[in-house]
Amino acid sequence: MIRKPFINARLELKTILIYAGLIALMAASLAALPALGMIGEESDARLILAFSLGIVITCAFSSSLAFLIALKHRLLLITLGALLAAAGAIIVGLTPLEGLAKVIFATSLGLWISLILTSVGQVLLISLLIIIVDFYSVFLGPTKKMVESGGPWLEYLTISMPVFGESGASRIGAADIIFFSIFVGCALTYRLRRTTTALAITLSFVSTMVIGVRLDIGVPALPLLSIFFILSNADLLYRRFLDEPDEHRKKRDA
Repeated sequence: MIRKPFINARLELKTILIYAGLIALMAASLAALPALGMIGEESDARLILAFSLGIVITCAFSSSLAFLIALKHRLLLITLGALLAAAGAIIVGLTPLEGLAKVIFATSLGLWISLILTSVGQVLLISLLIIIVDFYSVFLGPTKKMVESGGPWLEYLTISMPVFGESGASRIGAADIIFFSIFVGCALTYRLRRTTTALAITLSFVSTMVIGVRLDIGVPALPLLSIFFILSNADLLYRRFLDEPDEHRKKRDA
């Protein structure tokens, strides 16, 4: 059994427009602030702003695909197609197409997973578990080993994001976008705060990046992602959790 998503076209458009305005503001700031001498060309502030713009664009694209949740199990066809496209792009060396396909893959998979979470309790359990698992993975587990070994799997399992004004690129884990989309999907299936959720968990990625730049270490992204999701919907999650026994009883009686 999967849950029925609640999609409001006007709310989806509002979310897209807010992201567009935010991207335009950040891009203008990135161009204007160094030119006005307010931040240095090589300063951490400029680098953080450039990284942040790439993160926001990636999250905005993923969030804009949330309407695909209406496809339900057919989302898996998009997931498979995007995975094949990403593999093909890796083989032929088309980095932009690879990144695009990976975001679509991670988003569609995350939206599908959100549909098969049948209770708020499951959502909260996952929110808590990923905090522990991601801390372990980054500091002691497989993520730490992949970063230290520098093998190809690190590139396969991450998504390249542009760093505007720089020649290089930054990377975000495909798993981070999967969980981003799970929480966006949960906002739709449990009637949580759609726009606030997307913007809050985008901010969580930016906050994690700032901490990493300031401390010059790799920082797990999922703990803040989970915390920001819960904080932005705490009251609604509590109400949905209390209402679930009545909801299940009504379905059983029907």
